[in-house]
Amino acid sequence: MKIGLCAWSFTGAHREAGRTIDPFTLEGLAHLAVERGLQAIEGSPGGLDEKSPEELATFKDLLDQHQLDIVLDTGGRNYPDDIAQLKATLETAHRVGARIVRTTISGQLEGDRSAYGFDGWKNHLAALVAPFKEAAALAAQYDIAIGIENHQDICSWELCWLCQEVGSPHLGVTMDVGNALAVGETPLAFAWRVMPHLKHVHIKDYTVHPTPSGYRLKRCAIGAGVVDWPALFAAFAQGAPQAFGCIELGASSARHIRLLEGDWWSTYPERPLIEGIDAIRTLHQAAQPPEVDWRTPHERQESAQARVDYEMDQLENSVTYLKEIR
Repeated sequence: MKIGLCAWSFTGAHREAGRTIDPFTLEGLAHLAVERGLQAIEGSPGGLDEKSPEELATFKDLLDQHQLDIVLDTGGRNYPDDIAQLKATLETAHRVGARIVRTTISGQLEGDRSAYGFDGWKNHLAALVAPFKEAAALAAQYDIAIGIENHQDICSWELCWLCQEVGSPHLGVTMDVGNALAVGETPLAFAWRVMPHLKHVHIKDYTVHPTPSGYRLKRCAIGAGVVDWPALFAAFAQGAPQAFGCIELGASSARHIRLLEGDWWSTYPERPLIEGIDAIRTLHQAAQPPEVDWRTPHERQESAQARVDYEMDQLENSVTYLKEIR
């Protein structure tokens, strides 16, 4: 699998600390990726839309020089009413030669869809079919893949249903590996279910911190957390050899997954009991001792430089680990 670097591994701490390299710019992100021998970058299209034709050509030359692929990200909380944002990102992707656009479908996190309720969430997914068909038609015109991410909101069964309803080979899944646990699934089971639709992978790991109502998931270097990466990479190589992944070290605040509360499951479709047990067992077995601090330096409000060091240490350790196991 080709490995890249996602901008959401970082925060504004780099700019705050006065660092020369800002990974929130695609040029800065490219610099970090090239230095570490990575093969792709992933980030927001925002800065690209403001570039002149000459500046855009210079950026494309940078990608070509280092043989970097690029993934553009966009979020869509209201796609049932307005798909324009996704279509605009597809246009930008076409201009810079990006082959994948990753998107989301809601603003829900931590597996909590209670704001919608069972019927409301089901209706939300159904209302996405028509606009995604429209976007997929544009993606087909440009030969670009759209990957819907499991952004701690949608489970693998629902992703497969949505892809099947849209029925386009240009619409599929961006699997965020760590986020499978946020909807009560193991990463491996999630991966095999979405494999026929897989376009792109977010390589994310978490340490696990138990609470009375569930578990907190805290960002960590790849290989330092709960995910069985050798098994995942073997599955991807077998089931979706064309897909590539980007290191995404995740949010600067821990995510609280309250899956030990009965109501947490109320918006999800029925699933085999053993799958829920497997996910809880995986979290339980990986649980850190209670004295281990679940907070990140960002949550502890440490200095900008301390936050930069935390993010960069995780990046270096992640790259080292991935090179060792692949």
